[in-house]
Amino acid sequence: MKSIVEKILSDARNEVETIKKRYDAEINNLKQEYETKIALAEKSLKEEIEKKKQEEIARALARLKLEYNKKLTTQMQSYIDEILKSAIKKLPEHKKYFDFLKTLIKNSGVKEGELYLSTSDIKRYKLQLEKFLKQENCNFTIKSEDNMLGGVIIRKGNTTFLGSIDVIVEINRDDLKNIIARTLEYI
Repeated sequence: MKSIVEKILSDARNEVETIKKRYDAEINNLKQEYETKIALAEKSLKEEIEKKKQEEIARALARLKLEYNKKLTTQMQSYIDEILKSAIKKLPEHKKYFDFLKTLIKNSGVKEGELYLSTSDIKRYKLQLEKFLKQENCNFTIKSEDNMLGGVIIRKGNTTFLGSIDVIVEINRDDLKNIIARTLEYI
């Protein structure tokens, strides 16, 4: 009986050893499989984190560039406005300004009525203007318009010819700003 018990115990030990080897092999396989999966997941997460980091950096740079471009555009627009304003102020002092006034009067097609000029234009050109109007057979009453920078406004009845510098500039403001921008090489 002892030999049967020893045999059973021996068989049991062998069976335990076989099962242990099989489970050890399975556990090692699972460890390797999970280590591989964990390594792949870690690599994938690191790549995803790097991608997100690069995207966030790109977004931050884009925001900074947009902000910079906005400030730059605002500053350039400010310079353009300042130059335009300065140029408009200097128009009445230009050497061909009186020729400009004569051209406006001729182009109006009106020969009589009220001729409005800025106060400074009347002071500077009244005598020359009266002589020009007489040569052109025009019969205008010359009046002062304090709110005008320069140019002319002609009224005859219900008809008004607007040739003031203010109106001419306003009509051509966008074109003038584009010319200034090109001159400054902003565009």
